[in-house]
Amino acid sequence: MGTGIVNIGSLRLESGILLENVQLAYERIGRPEAQTVLVCHALTGNQETVGTDKNPGWWSGLVGRGKSVDINQFSVISFNVLGGCDGSTGPLSINPSTGESYGSLFPEVTIRDMVHAERKALTVLGIDRLRAVIGASLGGMRVLEWGILYADDMDVLVPIAVTPTLSAYGVGLHAIGSDTGFSNDDYTGGPPTLVKHFDPISYYALLCAMNTHDIGRGRGGIEKAARQITAKVLAFAFTDDFIYPIEEIRAFAHLVDNSNYILVNTAYGHDGFLTEFDKWGLIIKQFLEVAVCRQSKSLYSVSAL
Repeated sequence: MGTGIVNIGSLRLESGILLENVQLAYERIGRPEAQTVLVCHALTGNQETVGTDKNPGWWSGLVGRGKSVDINQFSVISFNVLGGCDGSTGPLSINPSTGESYGSLFPEVTIRDMVHAERKALTVLGIDRLRAVIGASLGGMRVLEWGILYADDMDVLVPIAVTPTLSAYGVGLHAIGSDTGFSNDDYTGGPPTLVKHFDPISYYALLCAMNTHDIGRGRGGIEKAARQITAKVLAFAFTDDFIYPIEEIRAFAHLVDNSNYILVNTAYGHDGFLTEFDKWGLIIKQFLEVAVCRQSKSLYSVSAL
């Protein structure tokens, strides 16, 4: 348990390009014999979800000992996303064909490419099944794709502050600085500040990947894609989130057979997923602990906090 690098070999991207010698950096913490929760980071986050006492991770307020995602009960793993700049294969990596870093020549990756890379990494690490996949924003995009690409691999999906497709307007808002990973040194209870050291080429690559997000692409539309999800879904929306409108999140949740929709009232809009965990974290805790009967088709339900 701890941090490390997992080598997954070659990965065929949606573009048809074969990306060689792919690796993902990861953090794995908690009980190794317990059920595994996969946490997917947002745009400028990384694999350090929990971190250390000296350097807390970006979601240490939600994930940790005795926290809503309790590492006393679960094994929690996070990957630095494909295309990232914290140890995973991305623009800063060495291109084996040239011996130099990819830089701006790093091939375009999609959200689905990212999920396929994570699935391969889990397999190499000996993890076949997940209790849950949890993530917000870019991480939430991956959560939704996990639920379709690998529908039988988890019990629970928790997509947070994410819609089934992202408009160009939404991408533009991300590009001017909303959505985060953040430095805990700057955290004072309000919305965190954008990390200053994030590699700009990786940032652009991830923005481009987000622009590919549409669960209905090649699947006959959003409604048909949503019907492919068999895991239980807990979807969160935050008031005044101008990137991922609450109406679209609610409509998506309504399409899934076994779903719950939670609206969190917050002064922080989209960045609400990085704070005020006492408002909504307990719901995730209870959701993870309740036995899941995948064969049942519970009614769609809605709550507001």
